[in-house]
Amino acid sequence: MEKKDDENSPIDAPNHDSKNAPSLGSKATPERVSQVGLDDAPKAASEISEEKSAEAEEEVVTIEEYFEDMHQMEEAAEMLFATQDPSVCTYPEGYKPRQTVFSCLTCTPAPQMAGICYGCSLNCHVDHEIVELYTKRKFKCDCGNSKFGEKKCSLYDEKDSVNEYNLYNHNYHGKFCTCEVYYPEDDQVRELVQCEVCEDWFHHEHMPSKSIGYEDEGITSETASFICTPCVKKLPFLTQIQQGKDVLCHSKLTPEQLKLDEGVEPSALMISHFRQKLCKCADCARVYDMADCEYLLDTEDDMATFEKESKEKVAAVPKPTEADEMRELVQELGMEGAQHFYAGVNNFKRKFAEFMGSVEEGKTISVEDVKRFSESLKRPRMED
Repeated sequence: MEKKDDENSPIDAPNHDSKNAPSLGSKATPERVSQVGLDDAPKAASEISEEKSAEAEEEVVTIEEYFEDMHQMEEAAEMLFATQDPSVCTYPEGYKPRQTVFSCLTCTPAPQMAGICYGCSLNCHVDHEIVELYTKRKFKCDCGNSKFGEKKCSLYDEKDSVNEYNLYNHNYHGKFCTCEVYYPEDDQVRELVQCEVCEDWFHHEHMPSKSIGYEDEGITSETASFICTPCVKKLPFLTQIQQGKDVLCHSKLTPEQLKLDEGVEPSALMISHFRQKLCKCADCARVYDMADCEYLLDTEDDMATFEKESKEKVAAVPKPTEADEMRELVQELGMEGAQHFYAGVNNFKRKFAEFMGSVEEGKTISVEDVKRFSESLKRPRMED
């Protein structure tokens, strides 16, 4: 396969006008696929801004919804980091099939592009401006190489000056989608969806997609893969994937079917069970290799495999008991400090249970409710 230039993006970025991007705010880790807005038409920036302002004023969250959101965020964090060792640099492991990657804008501001592994983000870049990039394929940690000037990696210092097979795009500048939104500070409401091919992230309204289902099954975040328009142009045979369970075999396609209609902008695709629809015969494998997308047949590249391994690792780790947590606290804080800490935790639990008992199930909690709860926590400290 042809060697990649280390500053090249895997695809040409689509044209955009950042001046037309709506104002956004911060949000938790983006989900890989969302059903929200799959078939929505693009909207003007002013229209989107007005809609989001109205939603922000009217939005209320029940306590059940809040805890469900917290649970989903914890599960997402476990899935991303369960297989990552926070104390090591992954550089010796080479170009890993898939790993969590970060960018440090403090050490490598634009126009430089570099990525670091989970361990380096925690140990070598403390208090730096870090951007979480979710997971990337076949990436080798850059921390401490020539892109970082005099700064060296504190976990593993024997590194090549550059990682010539790494691929980069504007995500490494903290920019996402065709609107070049800065994430996470600039995006609070709208979800981003990641392209299965180039691994860039897009807002649905800026990259509307055509849905291709799997028999009578609906498109869900658990089964669907998103392919952006630039990647559909790069891999036009993907437009021949049909509804249902039929597998796409290139040997059965005519030359005309492998071409896009001239003058017609292809739609992005949201394909249910995408990789299961790809033929794995020798002829098709050669096509993927020539198109530089042979990774689509690699099970280790598949996010489903990454998630499965993470869940298995999480399930295999025994949950710490209260006694385990107490022993760890004693080691860190001493006996008196640990006892004081636990007394505070137990007081919070008791007060929170009382607070929850006073709130009807399904009722929304107002700002005044939260203020009263905060005051109930302060009173015991004032009386001590």
